[in-house]
Amino acid sequence: MTESSESRHGIQVLDRANRLLARLEASSEPLALTTLARETGLSASTAHRILGSLSAMGFVKQNPAGQWSLGLRLLELGNLVYERFTVRQRALPFMQQLHAATGMTVNLAIRDNDRLLYIEHVLAPEYKANQLRRIGSWAPLHITSGGKLFLARMSPDEVRGYTERTGLKAGTQNSIQSLDHLLVTLAHARETGWAYDREEYESNVHCVAAPIFGAGGRLIATISLAAHRSNEFTPERIAKLCGIAQSISSAMGAGIGERTKGKGYGDG
Repeated sequence: MTESSESRHGIQVLDRANRLLARLEASSEPLALTTLARETGLSASTAHRILGSLSAMGFVKQNPAGQWSLGLRLLELGNLVYERFTVRQRALPFMQQLHAATGMTVNLAIRDNDRLLYIEHVLAPEYKANQLRRIGSWAPLHITSGGKLFLARMSPDEVRGYTERTGLKAGTQNSIQSLDHLLVTLAHARETGWAYDREEYESNVHCVAAPIFGAGGRLIATISLAAHRSNEFTPERIAKLCGIAQSISSAMGAGIGERTKGKGYGDG
């Protein structure tokens, strides 16, 4: 099969899967295979094969009677998309409050696979021309304070997999470049509930980040402060950052146990 024919086949499969999902979405009751095949214009064997693949991924499920309905994976993805759109709107007033209290740049970021994606910021005057952390830009997880919080949620094997995939690419001479160093740093983040970037992504920029949780205790975003000097991160400012992160988590529906240090973070 040539590359172009493979591409056409892939698009055809996606179209057929979409037709099946759309028919299930429109039904308030589970549907039999024969009904799905007839109403989507597919053969029973084709519909069964695609439904089997969708079932393995959690997008559909089959009841004991052999009938099909939508699976919980779609709900999970829908909630994730909703949270990502909602967190920016709900976080911005708190970010402005944190900026007013500290005079520092405030960044909001989410995880995008092996990268950190910046989705909002409130800039201090000296950061107006900064390009590395502009909205819509990406950065490696292991050399950003927010990224370390996402890595801290992973198991050692998952962190090792991340290390192998990315090679721990450096941003500056201060970047973490070994698995052992990274694991020690992540252990500290789990213990304290916040993470530090010591000029690891860009020179002359230090950052401290705190986690933002959604319903169910899932880490959905991070909020960070940025400064040119590490001594600007006083205990009072770090406490203020963590308090703001907890307030945003509350606005996103996280429970009390999910918003306190050592619960819903280091244990996950």
